[in-house]
Amino acid sequence: MAVALDVENREQDARKPDKQEQGKTLDDRTVSQAVTIMTTEHYTLQGIRAATISDSSSRASLFLGTVSSTLVALAFVGQVSKTTKDLGEPFYIFSLVLFPSLLFLGLVTFDRVLQSAIEDTVAAHGINRIRHYYVEIAPQLAPYFMQSTHDDDAGAAQNMGVASAWWQMFLDTAGMIAVINSVIAGVSAGLIVSRLVVNKPLALYVLIGAAAFLLSLALHQRYQAVQWRRTDVRMPVMFPSPKAQQAVKPRRR
Repeated sequence: MAVALDVENREQDARKPDKQEQGKTLDDRTVSQAVTIMTTEHYTLQGIRAATISDSSSRASLFLGTVSSTLVALAFVGQVSKTTKDLGEPFYIFSLVLFPSLLFLGLVTFDRVLQSAIEDTVAAHGINRIRHYYVEIAPQLAPYFMQSTHDDDAGAAQNMGVASAWWQMFLDTAGMIAVINSVIAGVSAGLIVSRLVVNKPLALYVLIGAAAFLLSLALHQRYQAVQWRRTDVRMPVMFPSPKAQQAVKPRRR
């Protein structure tokens, strides 16, 4: 009887995994669950990026289409109302109504596409951070990742293949809208002054319009820079790029 009980106890002990093997199984299970969670988050962030790009494109297209149709309408009004001296009073009235409206639409478009660009950049940094986790659990896969595993500006710039340059600020959607808004502001200022101060050289109106253009452009870019700095403060870097890449800045969309 005692021999039978001893044999049964040994069989039960053999069926029980030891603590080391049990811990290893739990660790593997945890890693598997973490990878599933990270993959889901990766897809979610990728969807956010696609949505922000689509939103920016649609808003920019709406604004540019409105500007184009407004200029065509002004051209027709100018042909109908022109006199021997100038384009006529109806043209100036029509212009002073439409240009401020265009400027308002441009300002809200600028702010919205800037918000979308910030949201897109946050998602891009998050994807890089998740990619870094993939490399942590499977270091042998690192050579096969074409994009960066660093969640800083240099890592985002590496993914986009851009270099640091001052004119990069004009290549994103917000920068493009800023230039167009500034042109509208300059033209509006020139028209207003030409109606308030008459019989002055054309160069005076051009200089006033150019000054308004430069001032508007500086304010747009200043606002954009402040928003990006605030985003950098709220988005700390966990896995910085090597020092050799720190001089590279990403191009904002």
